[in-house]
Amino acid sequence: MNQKLVTFALLSDLHAAPRSSDPKGTEVKLYSDGDSFGQHDSPLSSLYELINREGLTADFVICPGDMTNRADGGALKFVWDQLHKLRETLGAQQVIATVGNHDVDSRGHDVGTIPREALMRLVPRFPIPVDALADHFWAHGYFMTTIGAVRFLVLNSSWLHEHRDELERGAVTSYTLEKLRRDLDGHPPAKFNVAVCHHHPHVHSELDLGSDIMHNGQKLLDVLSGNGAWLVIHGHKHHPKVELAQGEFQQPIVLACGSFSGRLEGANATVSRNYFHMVHVEHVGEDAELRGVVESWNWVSGLGWERYGNANSTFPSRLGFGFEGSIPQLVRAVAESMGTHQLKRWEEMVKLQPDLAHLTPRKLNALCSTLQSKYNILIARDETGLPSELGVRST
Repeated sequence: MNQKLVTFALLSDLHAAPRSSDPKGTEVKLYSDGDSFGQHDSPLSSLYELINREGLTADFVICPGDMTNRADGGALKFVWDQLHKLRETLGAQQVIATVGNHDVDSRGHDVGTIPREALMRLVPRFPIPVDALADHFWAHGYFMTTIGAVRFLVLNSSWLHEHRDELERGAVTSYTLEKLRRDLDGHPPAKFNVAVCHHHPHVHSELDLGSDIMHNGQKLLDVLSGNGAWLVIHGHKHHPKVELAQGEFQQPIVLACGSFSGRLEGANATVSRNYFHMVHVEHVGEDAELRGVVESWNWVSGLGWERYGNANSTFPSRLGFGFEGSIPQLVRAVAESMGTHQLKRWEEMVKLQPDLAHLTPRKLNALCSTLQSKYNILIARDETGLPSELGVRST
């Protein structure tokens, strides 16, 4: 693993289930008994074509939960096996996964078992094949481990879903927060600090999707902010986005994955797709905050995984995060880097001004607007809506 760069393959909210559970073919996109599918008829079988086509590799495979739909035990085993096959294909070190609300039989469909029993029977052991860490996860609601340059915190935000009064949202308990705070104090930060959970720890305000925010989510983010620079990865909301958490110091970057193969409903279906992500995170200098780039593809039945257009303008097929400097200052630097050139490829400008790669979509749009209004520099975009060329407009 490159100590200054780490790559995560992200797939969340697969919602796999057997064909028999979806007689109308409207609820499930990934069937656990889908071995006979053609290459582009399943998001999972299509993924291997994408990996080969793009030459993708990763250090870790991360799945923030909802592997199955409505706690189907067979589908749960199917996905767990497939995640480990994917790890081998990508050359990754470990699968890092956690529990989603659909992975826990909280409504008691399987009489005579405890809600998490199917998860506890998985082989290799879930959520990680290290007995002490897996035991800690089930006993205390999380585990923490450092693998190479990455310190992982894996939370069970569905820990209370064995209680019927707690089924509508995730939670991190006061007990877990107290224990986690002590453990973090004795567990030094690594170059990369990554927290994985299923539910969203702060408000997901778009499209009115944030009503079931994780209980004590902001307290969790506050605890993390005092213990290094963190990337928090979550699922649950089938709507992807990246943003800085609330807070006054070292706020974590929060990445919502969207859904790999789950159903999209309501207004979200008009802007979101099914997503697979490769996240490249950098650590520049000893005290630098985490910066990174997210490359994403969406799946279309019959076509497979492709880069996509800008229907979701806040989550294009390539985006950055981690730049917290001055946008006006960066605008001036870009204008100066144009020099006497009337045209310059975007890739060339990024080499001259690397901060451009780490702008969130809203910051990038603000930068492009300011370049046009203040310096008469226009930004041409490619078929996916991403910047491709800068040109000076004649006056």
